[in-house]
Amino acid sequence: MLENQKYYGFTNDEIFGSIMQNKRFCKAIIQAALPDVDVVSVESIDAQKELGTKSDKRSKSVRLDIAVKDKVGNLYDVEVQVNNNHDIGPRMRYYQSSMDRDTLDRGKPYTSLARTYLIFLCAFDPFGKGKLRYSFHLYDDEDKSIQLKNNAENIIINSKGTGSEDVDLLNLQKLMNDDKIEATGVFKEIQTQIQEYNDDPKRRNLMRTAELRMKEETAVAEKRGVEKGIELGTKQEARRKDQNTVRAFVTFFKRTQSKMSEAEVYSAIKDSVDSDFSLSDGEIREIIHQNLK
Repeated sequence: MLENQKYYGFTNDEIFGSIMQNKRFCKAIIQAALPDVDVVSVESIDAQKELGTKSDKRSKSVRLDIAVKDKVGNLYDVEVQVNNNHDIGPRMRYYQSSMDRDTLDRGKPYTSLARTYLIFLCAFDPFGKGKLRYSFHLYDDEDKSIQLKNNAENIIINSKGTGSEDVDLLNLQKLMNDDKIEATGVFKEIQTQIQEYNDDPKRRNLMRTAELRMKEETAVAEKRGVEKGIELGTKQEARRKDQNTVRAFVTFFKRTQSKMSEAEVYSAIKDSVDSDFSLSDGEIREIIHQNLK
């Protein structure tokens, strides 16, 4: 890799997906995020696994970065979050529910749900508390000794945090921050592999292409958002104008024909407005009722 070339680190989508396809690397990263769990041998790894409600096409699907199953049936979802969209809680909730729906077949008891670990590797601190590792379970609000054992654990690794002496977790943090790992071991091997990916012209071309595609998709999404915002603003402005039109009619009839009933005012307004009038009949009647008193 030339000195002035961009370095694609661990949190790059292509790099992350490639590294996590290696079972030994994958296990080491999961184990670092779960120091109190004995992660057994990895059985299967699915990159960019899509989950969704098959029976309801309106439901939002979820694409898991890395879905992992170990040899005893535990499930792990490892996600990289580079940008803080301030939705970490709802996002984790939806990912968790999607994993559960995907693993429990119709007719099976809830006790058949696999133990799941949802791990978010974040390039930001979603809580601003400075912790390197956040771990979440369900407890009683008043007595934390009472745990709702739902066999699900949510973990957030904050690459900007501190407060841990666990060597593997600190090496995972260095990996996320593209900091040099000095000690030999699996994390040094991962970083060496990342460097080799960066030195490979074909790999770099793939990563550049993916990066450009992502930028294009983001630009299209932003353009659509602006267009929708303009469209929404236009519709809202039309509604405001039509509401004022109804109020003006009511004021006129109150002043010139004070004995008109609400039904008569409604009929007169309906006869006067065009077919593209933005208010529903119910909305027109409500404005008349509010203003004809």
